[in-house]
Amino acid sequence: MAGTRPALPDATNGGFLSEALAEANAYRAKHHAPPLAMDPLLVEYARSRAASRSEHEKLGAGHDGLRANTGENLFWAAGSEMSGAGEAVATWYAEATAYDGAGTSGHFTQLVWKGTTRMGAGRVAGQGSEHFETYIVFVFEPPGNAGGGHAENVLPA
Repeated sequence: MAGTRPALPDATNGGFLSEALAEANAYRAKHHAPPLAMDPLLVEYARSRAASRSEHEKLGAGHDGLRANTGENLFWAAGSEMSGAGEAVATWYAEATAYDGAGTSGHFTQLVWKGTTRMGAGRVAGQGSEHFETYIVFVFEPPGNAGGGHAENVLPA
């Protein structure tokens, strides 16, 4: 689905990827989930997803077009500077307070899903129609929130 504006410039770099992996794994450790590995192919996919998400205002594109067997967390921010991976991960993890054991907090549960082993991350940033915007996408394989499985995969902190 083509967007209504050009994609924002890629802002994925080594520092961002290191921060993304470290932040994700720090929260996973709190929930007794093994650390994720950064997968270069998933990084490329996440970069393309971040670009395509930015062709739409805010998070209007949602998860449209996400390939099968891949989980995805999306983050959008507007401000005077580019957002980092730590801000996105903290926002997703904050959903833990609403988690009821049945999967109603999809970003949080995907982040700490024990059965997920690999991730990729991408970020685009630049001047949008009204604000400086940052889009951050994390993709996960195998995906979380699948087939029930919450009791085995989302362990208490």
